[in-house]
Amino acid sequence: MSRPLLSFMAIFALSAVFTLYSSVSKQALAQSVPVNGAGIELSTSINNPEPGQMITITARSYSADISASNITWTADGKMVKKGLGENVLEIAAPPLGKTLSIKVTAITSNGVNLNRSLNIKSGSVDLIVENNGYVPPFFKGKLPVSYQNTVKIIAIPHLADSSGKEYDPQTLVYKWKKGSQVIENQSGYGAQSITLVGELVPRNYTVTVIVSTRDGSAQTSGAATVSFGSPSVAFYVDDPLYGPLFHKTINDIVRIGTERETGVLAVPFGFNKPEKGLGNLVLAWLINGYEYPDLASNQSVILRTPDNTQGSSDISISVRNKKDILQGSSAGFSAVFISNQASNADIVNF
Repeated sequence: MSRPLLSFMAIFALSAVFTLYSSVSKQALAQSVPVNGAGIELSTSINNPEPGQMITITARSYSADISASNITWTADGKMVKKGLGENVLEIAAPPLGKTLSIKVTAITSNGVNLNRSLNIKSGSVDLIVENNGYVPPFFKGKLPVSYQNTVKIIAIPHLADSSGKEYDPQTLVYKWKKGSQVIENQSGYGAQSITLVGELVPRNYTVTVIVSTRDGSAQTSGAATVSFGSPSVAFYVDDPLYGPLFHKTINDIVRIGTERETGVLAVPFGFNKPEKGLGNLVLAWLINGYEYPDLASNQSVILRTPDNTQGSSDISISVRNKKDILQGSSAGFSAVFISNQASNADIVNF
């Protein structure tokens, strides 16, 4: 009966010795800080910086007091900052296609060595916001987004490999978001643009895109805010010989002599309409406050000076879209009729 008891005691003793050895081993491992920074973390103020953009890098630790540690920062192997508690570094992002290697080393007051490395790359993406609002031929300006316009956003990314050669935009991966919601059906490989249909209840929103290589070795991001406003109407002289003179708008007043007539063209900017014709637009011309229904289908009117008469008339137009009901605008000007018998002094008040 004694031999089984001894065997049990021997097993118990051996187990106790193993437990003691295991405990001592774990304690030793806990005091040994592996290289590459267990116990220290690095965070950057900008996740995807542009070339040359200033970045703030902050070192933190939840296992040691690095505010009382001697901290050394290196960039590509060169020391750039050193001092007691210097846990923040400001540095410029590298040129396109280059990698900046950042390393921080912290030696705590009790001699524990902490370090962490971080590689920083740069890139950028330009976002072009377009809309389907109408503009006249050869218009070269930038048209603001109007209510219920369809918006197209095009990404022009700038990412490069280690040789500095930029990647073909069609070979990159795009992740589009409207606000906080990912646009799954328009994101993916080569998805360089998205189209967003105008909503009945317009709210300003921000569109962001993350662009990366297929292997994730390079990445950049960009954002654009889409704001909505009302469309507008502008007036141009419609010359019988040269046609509409789009190089100059009519501002407030048109002066018309007795021996000539002047055509005026109303152009709706930003409305959803076809290139030719009015589409769903409804026009209302008013002269001195009275509407002329017979002009409702005309974008232009001809103004003539009455014989031996001088004076002025207020002319305005109201444009609305009967389908996209949020689209509407109005504008006006004064037509000053100058008699051939009138002197400059006679018309000074017009």
